[in-house]
Amino acid sequence: MKGFGLGDDCSAPGCHYIGADRSVKFRKNGWGLTLAGSKGQKMQELRDDEFGLLRGNLERVRERIALAAERSGRRPEDIQLIAVTKKVDIAVCQALLDLGVETLGESRPEVLAEKAQILDESTQWHMIGHFQSKKIGKSLPHLAFLHSVHNLDLLSRLDLKAKEQNRSAPLPLLIQVNLSAEPSKQGFFAEDAGHAAELASAFSHLEARGFMTMAPQGANERELHEIFARLRTIRDEAGIDRFPELSMGMTNDFEEAITEGATMVRIGTALFDGLQQSR
Repeated sequence: MKGFGLGDDCSAPGCHYIGADRSVKFRKNGWGLTLAGSKGQKMQELRDDEFGLLRGNLERVRERIALAAERSGRRPEDIQLIAVTKKVDIAVCQALLDLGVETLGESRPEVLAEKAQILDESTQWHMIGHFQSKKIGKSLPHLAFLHSVHNLDLLSRLDLKAKEQNRSAPLPLLIQVNLSAEPSKQGFFAEDAGHAAELASAFSHLEARGFMTMAPQGANERELHEIFARLRTIRDEAGIDRFPELSMGMTNDFEEAITEGATMVRIGTALFDGLQQSR
């Protein structure tokens, strides 16, 4: 399939502009994608076999989510899948959207902002990684949800920047809790998490919606259940009506997290298994 740049005509069938400024042309041939960004670079195409691989991975993840929900007496639709796209290119992100995924998660604010300017404006972007204060400005306009508020200073800076940007609605966010007490992980201690959520709710341009955590690497099944159950307890004590969301669980432990009450799971590796090797 022939690629094309910013100066090429986009009137042919199957050719679309995407992005708020219509600076990116997008041609779909079957499920192959060719994209040219603001610098005119050609993105590697997603071949039909790669799209099929992605679709199969997504179907298996959705089935695992449904089974875990049913085992714990919950409805599958009550668990939101955040597809973590930090290691894949824009063509894969677009394919996920074509497959019906509504929410994409990024760990770097600058990458989130770059991708958000290319993909459809309706894409729901969740920031799931460390959010440095100096990088708030460019990514904040694109954020639908922030999972990783790890200190009080970030709360005040977020509120100030949201006010400066005249954000139309408060930014939904989660308080990150370091339940494993690992020095390499950020977040509030368990005893401070509820208070942090209360403080976040006091800001005019922010809305605390719940809590997020990451299980320690190498945790066994019993330890995983204990970690995730602790976060649920923190949420319940803070008030489930006010703070209903629990973001916990990734590729290796999302089923345990769902059993313990996760409402959001952040999955990357299971979605892209085999795809990186083929691209």
